[in-house]
Amino acid sequence: MRIFITGATSGIGRELALQYAAAGVTLGLAGRRTERLEEAAAEVRERGGVAHVYPLDVADREACARVAGEFVEAAGGIDIVIANAGMGCVDRLETGDATPQAKLLTVNVLGVVHTLIPFIPTMVEQRSGQLVAVASVAGFRAMPWHTAYCTSKAAVQALMEGYGMQLEQHGIRLTTINPGFVVSEITADNDFSMPFLMTTEKACRKIRRAIAKKRRVFTFPWQMAWIGIPLMRLAPRWLLLRMAPGPTAKKSAS
Repeated sequence: MRIFITGATSGIGRELALQYAAAGVTLGLAGRRTERLEEAAAEVRERGGVAHVYPLDVADREACARVAGEFVEAAGGIDIVIANAGMGCVDRLETGDATPQAKLLTVNVLGVVHTLIPFIPTMVEQRSGQLVAVASVAGFRAMPWHTAYCTSKAAVQALMEGYGMQLEQHGIRLTTINPGFVVSEITADNDFSMPFLMTTEKACRKIRRAIAKKRRVFTFPWQMAWIGIPLMRLAPRWLLLRMAPGPTAKKSAS
């Protein structure tokens, strides 16, 4: 099995790499922090897997295309690509500075596009493969102070749905993962309540099962999928204003 993962330096990306690591598995680990990539690669190799390390910023389209080609050549093809890299920020509209939100949208949306599309020609030629993107339950409704983040995840959901309809005729499956709160660097500094917070290990076991089953969409935990999201969609604006983590919150939900 040949798997390429972005955001592999920590959190969900790193844990997925370690859970997939086994004899017969070749992993491409991409991220911005080379030292952490090397550490993850060493653990993958200890577990019997083959690891290729790619220092990469998913905002760089040309670099993503180059790395995709390098991994396909090294691995002899591609089975699964997991676009996991992402970031969060609080909307501080009163500052008049669009830089943080522009960066977030570039990483969270264009980063997914830059990651997945270069692998598609190989998958079309193979007539097989699976493209996975990590979105979020935050993509189901805009929240004040976190609108850019919610927008980025809603965009990923839409991209994956549309790409899937186009690519399934070529034998390519697309899977959108919508986690709730998962222990990670993004959630580590949150200073607000995170209902149903899940460990990284448990979350990744669920994600791997969803990928193996080739689910088109997988939203978890079940409490968010079946109760939280329907209530959030029905909630009036005044209630969202009361519920949403305010401008003092340090980071957005994962």
